[in-house]
Amino acid sequence: MTRRTHRTAGYGDVARGAAYEVKGNPLPYVVPPLAAVINLILSGVLSLIWGAYAQPTVWEAAWRSALIVACSAAIVWTTWGVGRARKLELRVASLLMSSCSCVGLFVLTFRGWSRDSVMVYLLVMVTASILLATTKLLRGHGDDARGTAFGELGERVRELQDIGKTGKPKVVDGRIVTHTEMVHGGNFGDLAKKEVRTAIASSLDVPVGGVRMIPDRNTPRVGRMEVSPVDMLENPPAWPGLSAPGGSIAAPIRIAVYQTGSVIPLILPGDPKQDRNAIGVLVALGVAGSGKTALQLELACEARSRRDAEVVYIDGRKGLQLPKAFRDAMHVMIHDPAEGERYLDGLIPEVAKRAAQIGGHGHDQWVAGCARCPKFRVVIVDEASKFIEAEDTLVELAESVRSVGMFVLLGIQRATGDRLPTSVRSTIGGVLCMGVRDIAEAARVLSEDTIEAGADPSWKNRKPGALYAELPGTDPDDWSLPGRTYKIDRDQVVAELVAYLASIGEAPAGTAATAVPVAPAVSTAAAQDTADDRDDPDLDNDPELAPPPVDPDCPPDEDPHEPITVPPRRRIPLDLEPENGRTYSPAEIRAMIRKAIVTAYGNGRREVRPSNFAPIVGLVGEEGLKPPTLTKILGEFCHGPAPLLRRSEARGVYEIVPPEPDGVPALAGATA
Repeated sequence: MTRRTHRTAGYGDVARGAAYEVKGNPLPYVVPPLAAVINLILSGVLSLIWGAYAQPTVWEAAWRSALIVACSAAIVWTTWGVGRARKLELRVASLLMSSCSCVGLFVLTFRGWSRDSVMVYLLVMVTASILLATTKLLRGHGDDARGTAFGELGERVRELQDIGKTGKPKVVDGRIVTHTEMVHGGNFGDLAKKEVRTAIASSLDVPVGGVRMIPDRNTPRVGRMEVSPVDMLENPPAWPGLSAPGGSIAAPIRIAVYQTGSVIPLILPGDPKQDRNAIGVLVALGVAGSGKTALQLELACEARSRRDAEVVYIDGRKGLQLPKAFRDAMHVMIHDPAEGERYLDGLIPEVAKRAAQIGGHGHDQWVAGCARCPKFRVVIVDEASKFIEAEDTLVELAESVRSVGMFVLLGIQRATGDRLPTSVRSTIGGVLCMGVRDIAEAARVLSEDTIEAGADPSWKNRKPGALYAELPGTDPDDWSLPGRTYKIDRDQVVAELVAYLASIGEAPAGTAATAVPVAPAVSTAAAQDTADDRDDPDLDNDPELAPPPVDPDCPPDEDPHEPITVPPRRRIPLDLEPENGRTYSPAEIRAMIRKAIVTAYGNGRREVRPSNFAPIVGLVGEEGLKPPTLTKILGEFCHGPAPLLRRSEARGVYEIVPPEPDGVPALAGATA
């Protein structure tokens, strides 16, 4: 009884499913039998005027039958061709239906009608129609998501049809940006799906992370698509040195650069005039080897070089592995877990004291330059999961430190509930998400909008220093834009900090206060159009195209990781035209370069490199000033009776020779 009941219920489910499918789109099931009946009527008409009952001559019968055979062959071939996007079973059933109808038409036209021939035709066509209908009903995958007429291809076609119009692509900071509008009723969010972004990246031959979809916050049908032709994060940029030694902690700290080459600023205090809140608590998430230690060391040195900040560094696991000069340079250095927990517990009453001191002279939060406010305190807690036992302390700190001039960075490897409590996660003021295991891990700290726009830091430790930053004072549209920390030598960073501290009389005891020269910042945005031009015969003439050396240990992060590699990738030509459509002569281009060098010298700059002339490249176009040509012109300025440049020891860097006060340096080769 039970088996019969189950069988009856199963048949009922099949019947309901078939009725639902036919009701949703009845035409594919009605058209085949209707076409069979029309074909039968057509064969009767042709048999009367052309075929067996028209008594044609041999020649008439030959060309008429040949015409019907040719038409039938065209129908059969077309049926097979247009069914390419469909599943094989449905394609074969459609081919069988067309073949049977064409054979029946031919036979009934020239053989004449009889009861047997008509019955055979009807039997064959009824069977073919049932076969075709059954194939359509059973072509799904056995779930509620029934396939469309063209399967997955149809889904992609409908998504493309939803795009109403796109604007003219523009090149902005090395990215190709285009305005996109969907049709009324369409959703721009459909383009932000990972499979859609992957398909676009594949068709354009760019990295998957190089495609972003930024929705308009005012309407769901409008947004912009950004494509980065070259992954500028494959090699970390050179560290440009301390950003503002002797300045205020209120000035932005230069911690990393976006994929476009622009700086990612970290601004710790708040500013009511700019509607910017203080960060308070910042979470740095990343697996072992993702570059957290290097980031934290750089941040500590930056904060220690500011005149109105005091720095506390807590590392309960490997604090003693950091350089001694660095440990001595910090105001407070803690490497014992128990001592670190006691210090964090002691910050609770410290918050009340600082609040009373700041509020006592009329301020509602810490103000830069106020002599009566305490120094801004920066507390960096590496491997913060060691202090999770003090959850109540972290929650209270996260809720109260913003307005009293305190900043706490929590470096963690996992963002699960046992390592980062939800109560702490909901009160943090910013996030730096480095390499993690998968996108689900990143979604615990990154906002939903950032993830939907295309952020995916699941590179684990394969790109040390690569990150996504959600920070106050930055454009939320840039939160889904990947960035990367600078490539630093921790001994160089510490040496520069010690040299600054020595200049103000605060050098740690037993350290040598010698200044270390720092290479100027590298402008990656200007070099991206040519960094992978493998077909240029003069490629070796451009010193900036050589990739930086790979450091397999990536100090100062002691965690193991895979070395950075630079895979060969064909460059996508952007075909940049001159901005005003004008073609510049070699003499005019050299004059513009000379003027730029003289202006840079007047602004206090003493070194230049080819990437500094990116605005001129944008003005005259790619064809007017290729990288090898630019390098050649800079080399010309190094010669002559009054050279304007001289080559530096660093490859690709040119030192500016002081211009003649009463004359203009010679333009070597200006008329070439």
